[in-house]
Amino acid sequence: MCLKLGVNGGIVKSLSNPWTLIGVSLYGLSFLCWLEVLAAWPLSRAYPVLALNFGLVAFFAAVFLKEPLTPMQVAGTLLCAAGVALIGAGR
Repeated sequence: MCLKLGVNGGIVKSLSNPWTLIGVSLYGLSFLCWLEVLAAWPLSRAYPVLALNFGLVAFFAAVFLKEPLTPMQVAGTLLCAAGVALIGAGR
């Protein structure tokens, strides 16, 4: 979300935008968190959890950026969440 807010008028201008800097910092932090998850969970269980990002990003984009959320996007998000639930239930 922060990276999206920071993109405006080319790469050089975007790199100096505070939103971009915050977004890059949060991206780095999420990478470190992902390393911790990979160390603690089996990959076959950890990786599908990333699919939940599709739903979270769509929801936050609709709420904060006023982007449209279509019925097809909602259906796709629910299918991703169902898949993650099925993978988690199989353990």
